[in-house]
Amino acid sequence: MLIKRILEKIEYSDFKGNENIEIRDITYDSRKAGENTIFTAIEGFERDGREYINDACNNGCKVVVCQDISEEKNDCSYIRVEDTRKTMSDISYLLQKPDEELNLIGVTGTNGKTSTTYILKNIYDYKNIKSGIIGTMGAVIGEKKEKLNNTTPESPDLHRLMNRMKDEGIENCFMEVSSHSTELYRVKNLRFNCGIFTNLTKDHLVFHKNMENYYQAKKKFFYQCELSIINMDDEYGRRLYKELKEEGFKVKGFSMEVDCDYKISNCSITREESKFSISVGGKEIEVKINTPGKFNVYNYTGALIGALKQGIDISDIVDAYNLSAGVTGRFEFLTTDLDCSIILDFAHTPDGLEKVMETIDQFAKGRKIVMFGAGGGRDRSRRALMGKVAGKYCDFVMITADNPRYENPLEICEEIAGGVREYHDNYMIIADRGEAIDYLIKNHEKDDVILLAGKSTEPYQVVEDKKVPHFERELAMKSIESAEKLLKESSNDI
Repeated sequence: MLIKRILEKIEYSDFKGNENIEIRDITYDSRKAGENTIFTAIEGFERDGREYINDACNNGCKVVVCQDISEEKNDCSYIRVEDTRKTMSDISYLLQKPDEELNLIGVTGTNGKTSTTYILKNIYDYKNIKSGIIGTMGAVIGEKKEKLNNTTPESPDLHRLMNRMKDEGIENCFMEVSSHSTELYRVKNLRFNCGIFTNLTKDHLVFHKNMENYYQAKKKFFYQCELSIINMDDEYGRRLYKELKEEGFKVKGFSMEVDCDYKISNCSITREESKFSISVGGKEIEVKINTPGKFNVYNYTGALIGALKQGIDISDIVDAYNLSAGVTGRFEFLTTDLDCSIILDFAHTPDGLEKVMETIDQFAKGRKIVMFGAGGGRDRSRRALMGKVAGKYCDFVMITADNPRYENPLEICEEIAGGVREYHDNYMIIADRGEAIDYLIKNHEKDDVILLAGKSTEPYQVVEDKKVPHFERELAMKSIESAEKLLKESSNDI
């Protein structure tokens, strides 16, 4: 597409240069900026893209999108705009048209996004319908899995992933839509056939400043959805349902507590499973999922309605649920011959941790133990809050590191401990997560339930600005094997 055609379709304040340059792509990475690629000098969280304009031009780039810059290279054309990320998204969409012929379902909320997208994929897999995922655990395109830097990638990266799906014959994409992505225009212009709201609790307030801004960032997404599916047992969900209805949008709600489009009833939970009924077309449909927890009932219900509205028969959804073993790394029981239970989960907010602990409360026979940490450079107020949840529900708390970034992990742990101490002093601080896991497993008691929370399948620890490899499941399984070996050796000695 020629620059002059692009200029006809975007907002800009000034243009200087050659309008007849042919453009095929756009990037924010100067290393990928070639002759037919626009370089967008976005202001990142750590570096300013304007510092890399010369690098981009030296790599052959002929067109730069920027805000104010102090110096121009004479052989480059410049498009000046008010917001580089917004313009980058607009141009990328013009060039790639990623949502054409793609059934796009987005999931947003503080907790449950990843689980809901994978539950949807399990349904489609059961029906042998090709689908892909973009989210916290990376991109899933056919048989390939790819790590991502953000839950929702920057717009050019996101659009390329969507087009790769189409190239592979995939017509359905389930996407986690973060609040950052709506504020930073990563999902701008995309049309979603369906949007699912899980819940909204305190998180990301360093970025959003307050809960109202956080809510509004989530609400923006639903203006791009043909249908919105809302959890009405969440305070913000009820507000969202009401406001979208009043604004003339198509909305469906689900709830255990209030009468609505899809009412959940007869919910029963054991260690192995959850059962519930849901009203569909005037009929009560019995559903069984092989995962415990009220929070999982909500995730599976949102996915059920989403699949139903995309034309999947309710009997097929129920059958898919019966066969599904749950979502990897989400309330996942690790395999062990030890006389305790070890659970891997991503819970990393006070509300998320509390929901998981409430579930464990319903089946635990022995001690309830949790291991978790809190991120450095993020909302400090939630550290003590998570400590309070752990102190309230658990008999023993292991406090450890979780992406400390530039902060001292021991100081973060002490802030968490302050919350635990409001209930008891049964806690320990071991900053090294591997050592913490090993200690808990090798010192377990009969019927303990040990929750390893916060990292789950995230494959790294962020230390300063580096991503240090960290694989929680591998560390846990290594400790389990070692403990089982010691147990076997002690049995043989008797």
